[in-house]
Amino acid sequence: MTLPSSQQRRCGDCLAVVNGIYCPQCGQKQKSPVRHFGQLAGEFFNDVLNLDTRLLDTLKVLLLSPGRLSNEYFADRRTRYISPIKLYFLLSIVTFFLIQQNLEILTGEQTTLSSIEPGAAKAFGDDMYSAIGDIKAAPIAANWLPDGAKDLLHERLSRLEKILGNKDWTQLLRTGLAAAPQALLVLLPLFALLLKIVYLFDRRLYMEHLIIALHNHAFVLLTISLDIVLWWMSDWVSSNWWQSLTVLFSSLLVLWVPAYLLIGLKRTYRQSWKMTVFKFMLLGLCYLSLLAFGVVLNILFGLLLL
Repeated sequence: MTLPSSQQRRCGDCLAVVNGIYCPQCGQKQKSPVRHFGQLAGEFFNDVLNLDTRLLDTLKVLLLSPGRLSNEYFADRRTRYISPIKLYFLLSIVTFFLIQQNLEILTGEQTTLSSIEPGAAKAFGDDMYSAIGDIKAAPIAANWLPDGAKDLLHERLSRLEKILGNKDWTQLLRTGLAAAPQALLVLLPLFALLLKIVYLFDRRLYMEHLIIALHNHAFVLLTISLDIVLWWMSDWVSSNWWQSLTVLFSSLLVLWVPAYLLIGLKRTYRQSWKMTVFKFMLLGLCYLSLLAFGVVLNILFGLLLL
């Protein structure tokens, strides 16, 4: 039975009849934000706890079940997990933060590249110093650039020359790591394009391959974070058995990465093992080439930020 118009609840914005939480006409939420503080605080903590539960469930499935997150996403079972893009950005922030902290620890211990391999570091530094000197000595090679760009280039090269002359490897590492998230973000759509090409006859949309790429990259970021944490944990107890245990878990984690990616391809694309192994090796070769190219671009971009 329809209620009289005088008793029907209407939206305060567009005056449309409302039967739920949101107005069917304008979409405005009908629950007023002006409420008791206790109610707002309760909703806030409920959302935080719900996010924590979804995050833990997502990370557990991501780490232990190859291909499951992608299959769940394609099967429209998404509310129980964090979205692929949020998961990737969250793990990228955490991972590169841990890498930066690890670099701070190494810097505090004065464990630089020159102290690890003095001969190799000196040769590397001398070669780069010489190469930069050759570039600065031949400005005619950059005549096609505008004057402002040439001045900026020479300024950056001068800074780099000073850093290499002082053997400041920490600064080089910092600038490289600062550009690493951008480089990895560029590799994501390229890896998805590789999946699209390799699985051309699978008739999947490019966005589906991108979702798979996001989950695979999120898994790699998670393993890097866990490996750094294990490395920190090895110093918690000054005992050989504890250090051996952390090294064992770290080694198993490294071995799990290629096995995870292979099993994930098998479960996601559902092809034979023979074809999956072949495409896995082909993808690995192409991706490593892209990764090498991305590392070079990452270094160049990092040097421009010096």
